[in-house]
This record gives sequence, C-alpha cells and structure tokens, in this order.
Amino acid sequence: MLYPFLALIATIGTTAILCSSARFWGHQILGPILAGSVVTSIFIAGKLGTLELPGFAPLAITVSILIYSSTFLITDVLSELAGAKAAQRAVLGTALCYPLVLLTSQLSVNWTPSPLFEGQVAFEEVMTFAGRVTIASLVSYLISQTFDVWAFHAIKARTGEAKLWLRNNGSTMVSQGIDTLIFYGIAFFGIIPFEALIQLTLLGYGLKMVIALIDTPFVYAVIWFVKRGQQPSNG
Repeated sequence: MLYPFLALIATIGTTAILCSSARFWGHQILGPILAGSVVTSIFIAGKLGTLELPGFAPLAITVSILIYSSTFLITDVLSELAGAKAAQRAVLGTALCYPLVLLTSQLSVNWTPSPLFEGQVAFEEVMTFAGRVTIASLVSYLISQTFDVWAFHAIKARTGEAKLWLRNNGSTMVSQGIDTLIFYGIAFFGIIPFEALIQLTLLGYGLKMVIALIDTPFVYAVIWFVKRGQQPSNG
C-alpha cells in the first residue's frame, strides 16, 4: 500500500509543479500538459496493478488511474485561471489526439518487423489492447471532462469566487463517476470476469475520490502561486 500512495503523491505533486509553470508562460501551457497526461494514460491502462488494503484480499486496479486522475486537477486549474471556454478548448484539443494515437498504434502493429526486433509479440499485445483502450478513453474523456468543466462553473456561478474546494471536489466527484463507468465498461467488458469488472470499477472510483480530496490543497497552491505572479508590482 505504501508504494501506490507514494506514487500517487508523486504524480499529483509533479502535475501541480507543471501547472505552476502557467505563472511564467500563461494558462496556454496547461493544454499541452493535459494532452500529454491523457495520451500517457492510454498506453499504461492495460496494466493492472495490485492494491493491498487492510482486511481485504489483494485487489486489482489499472495503473493509469495515477496520471489520468491528475487530468481533472489540470482542467480545474485551467477553469479557475482562464474560464470555461479555455478549459473546454483544451478538452476538445486533447480529444483530437485520440484519432492519431489510434491510427498510428494500429499501423505500427502491422508494419513488418525488422529481424533485429525481437519484441513483436509483446508489442502487438500492448498496442492491440491500446486500440480498445483509446476508444474507451476517448468516449469517457469527452463526456466526463465536458461535464466537469460545466459543473465547475455551474457551482462557481452559485457560490462566486469563494469555495474553490466545493467546485473542485463537487465537479470532480460526479465527473469521475461518469468517467469510471464508461471507461471500464468499454475497455474491460468481456475481457475480464464480470465480478472482477465490478470490483475494478468500484475500486477505481473509490480511489479517484481519494485522489480528488488529496489534490484539493495542490489546486489551491497552484492557483495561489500563479495568480500571485499576475499581481502588479507595487514597486
């Protein structure tokens, strides 16, 4: 349990540091960070890691949850700094990466391997599954992230500039539920036993809720740091 926790903190912390670069390069830098995180999650989603909780047998969880969950931190920071339209453009821009990932991953599988390349079988297994994951991720990503941006600003419209924690967690908790149901349903249905799929979905959502709570102080820190750099100097 220690390693997954440390990996989680390291991922969220690194994401927050990267988002903090918006202080120097503007909020436009957050779009590429979002795209890179989502594309990375596609290629590691096929690995199921073990999560050991006290009182339970070892549980399976996709390791992509580490970096994919951080994408909600990025969109929430972007929403707060630049508004709904900028956040939605970043979401749609990232979605445009999916067709390219799907096309090139499948074309690369069918390219006749060189005699020097001995990993074709393993490569095919990873890239073939990546094709299904790409489709699952595209559908779940577009729906959940679009909802996340909308919910974030719907809450903000009611509460004003106060209660960032409420719009950060409120929007993420619902949108992550939507994302989890769609992604696991498309990516793993028929591949793993149904009971295991239910366990994977519930555990995935539960872990995402923990991540949403943990990343809240990081969201506050990033926004404070970036906005402080935007304040005019008194000198």
